[in-house]
Amino acid sequence: MSARPVTGFPLDERLSQRDLAVVVAVAELRYLTTRQLERWHYPGATPLARARAARRSLERLTRLGVLARLERRIGGVRAGSAGYVYTLDLAGQRLAAAHGWLPSGRARRVREPGHAFTRHTLAVAEVHIRLIEAERSGTLELIERESEPRCWRPYVGAGGAWLTLKPDAYAVVGVGEDELSWFLEIDRGTESTATIERKLAAYVAYWRSGREVAARGVHPRTLWLAPDARRVGQLVSAVGRLPAEAWELFQVVPFDDLITALVQGK
Repeated sequence: MSARPVTGFPLDERLSQRDLAVVVAVAELRYLTTRQLERWHYPGATPLARARAARRSLERLTRLGVLARLERRIGGVRAGSAGYVYTLDLAGQRLAAAHGWLPSGRARRVREPGHAFTRHTLAVAEVHIRLIEAERSGTLELIERESEPRCWRPYVGAGGAWLTLKPDAYAVVGVGEDELSWFLEIDRGTESTATIERKLAAYVAYWRSGREVAARGVHPRTLWLAPDARRVGQLVSAVGRLPAEAWELFQVVPFDDLITALVQGK
């Protein structure tokens, strides 16, 4: 999504290109913490300089009604401004709709989301930011990156009904001479075995449909990111119950091994 101004929109004259880039990011990923936005959009000579620049900018965007802070902070009250979680406020929603970054429609007042939903959404956002940081550091080339719902894939199920595969993210990365395609699933350890098995079955059904190969020439592997070693074991066991021909579609690693797994996923 481009962050070019929309001529005649009242807020455009008061926002910098970086302000607009922040709006694009929040429109795309829904919720982002202060620290996440700082890492993404506020480079600086020192960590303190980055933090100060982010704090001033985000406070200003909040005063303008572009951003809103959730009541609950990550890390609690002791986290201070670093623990704020931001989403688009009414002016930000209207601005994003005017630019085409959100579907046009009525702006809605911010409602506090559930704790589990917020945690999962922020974990998905963290994956996107780590991908961007990995490209900046030269660890990989980020050729393509899709968030929800752009990364969702429609397909025809076994009974002829239209279904939708809903990964949390999709990425194509360049490692040396290789281009590696991935669906990304972020697991928080809260879903039942039955739910995980249904998700795995959907991935296998989508693979068998052949739609991804027809559209893009290759079928992505699915990287499942787990919160701890115990959950890794549970997910690996669930994959092991699939038909053997489907095993290579999946890889399961701890969350913090995201970039290593992508780079070594040849």
